[in-house]
Amino acid sequence: MLPFVGVVQVADLGWARALSLSGTSWTVRYQQHENKQTRKGHLNYDPRVNIGLMLTIKNDQMQYRALRTDLDPGKSQIDSQRVFETIQSARIPFEAADHYEYWLLDGEDQSPLALLQTCADESEMKSHTPHPVWRAIAAAELPVTDPVTQGQTVYQPPVNYRLQQIVETRAGTKPRGAWFKRTHTDHEQFPPCLIKDEWDDAESQRLCDLYLQRLAPRLLMLDGLPEKIRQRLEKAASEHVFEVDDFYLLYPEVFDDALLNTARVEARLRRANQA
Repeated sequence: MLPFVGVVQVADLGWARALSLSGTSWTVRYQQHENKQTRKGHLNYDPRVNIGLMLTIKNDQMQYRALRTDLDPGKSQIDSQRVFETIQSARIPFEAADHYEYWLLDGEDQSPLALLQTCADESEMKSHTPHPVWRAIAAAELPVTDPVTQGQTVYQPPVNYRLQQIVETRAGTKPRGAWFKRTHTDHEQFPPCLIKDEWDDAESQRLCDLYLQRLAPRLLMLDGLPEKIRQRLEKAASEHVFEVDDFYLLYPEVFDDALLNTARVEARLRRANQA
């Protein structure tokens, strides 16, 4: 979150946690080496913190390597096998657990405007409440093509930044945020793509549409998307074949299998040609 880049799968085994952003590559953290900050703080599910092992699962086969020199090689191999068997017996993607959400509020009607933070446990809401400011993914990480300004000699800021400014203006001079507990029955009360997607003026709507279309391969990882929106996102995502192939295992639903499978095949052919 801040910005939203996807979902993380967490397999908690008690003695260790395995985390993945793709469903195929996993990092393993050993809990006995964690401190209070990493256990209870906002880095609780950050796969970059205190990594012990790296697992890669391809074609139901496991590859692993130890990332810390203090790990016993024999034990590392046994631990890797235990994690591998746990993940293989589970259905991926896992069911979403972060039902508590912190939203930036619309400055005009106080409705949810943009999602800023989530957590799985009610007690975590007090430990890390973000500043009420929404951030888009940086243009360097997610370039969004703007057909209107493409080819112009006059500089225009990236779509990402312009949309960020629109959201900031809409939040008002004194932006506020609020925690909500989401259930499976109240999806209609919140923007399905994590940011307000219906705007009064045409330019704001255009920029929002461009950003969400480019973010589509990642947004498809969200659970509970309305059917029409998921179908629209699948069509937009199919233009970005490498990302579809990277994230496909984490899509909880797929409406047009043929479309996305075609994208995945193209991604693998292009990767093979680049090798």
